[in-house]
Formats: sequence, C-alpha cells, structure tokens
Amino acid sequence: MDTPPSNPVARSPAIQDLTDEQWHRIVPLLPEMKDHGPRRGRPSIDIRCAVNSVLWVLHTGKPWHAMPDRYAPYQTAHRYYLRWKNSGVLANIAFALFDTDALLARPVSRRSDARTV
Repeated sequence: MDTPPSNPVARSPAIQDLTDEQWHRIVPLLPEMKDHGPRRGRPSIDIRCAVNSVLWVLHTGKPWHAMPDRYAPYQTAHRYYLRWKNSGVLANIAFALFDTDALLARPVSRRSDARTV
C-alpha cells in the first residue's frame, strides 16, 4: 500500500495572542497603561503587542530575534520583558492568565545558542 510519508517534525500548537477578555484582565497590572500625564522619550508602542511578544518567547522558548514580524521588535519586547520580570509585573500577568508562574521558570536568552557553564 502506498501511504503518505509521515512528517517526522512534530508541529507545535499555534501560539494564540491574548483574547480581549485576557487583555482586559491584565490591563490593571501594567504600569504602562496607567495615565501618568504627557510622556517624553521614546515613542509609545502598542503594549498589547509587547505582551503578546513576550508571551510568544516564553511559550516557544525560541530566541528573541526569531519572533514573527507581527510582534514588536525583539529589542523592545526584551526590554519590556526585563522591566516586567524585575518589577514582578510578569509574575502577576502569569498568575492572572494561567494561575501559575511556571512559564517564567523557563530560561530566556537573547542568544540563539545556549551556553552551558
């Protein structure tokens, strides 16, 4: 019998961006969404896009520069990741969305090659 060859590469499930309901749940946790008056410095970006970018990297475990084009620039996403992780905002987001912060236990690196020490 002729059977189609099986695909040896397992496909990971598609990463879903935040739903509107999830977004509304985490907006109060994001310091960037609070009105602090006129802003100076770098131009603002879509914070929802930054959150989706960070969650994509945490979920896939891939390097920052491998993010698809629909996400924020990887340097921007990484900057928000560091800011939110150091301030505890990322843990609060993880608990609000997934009832756990296990997603944060994965190592995240800007490098594409993981070094072992």
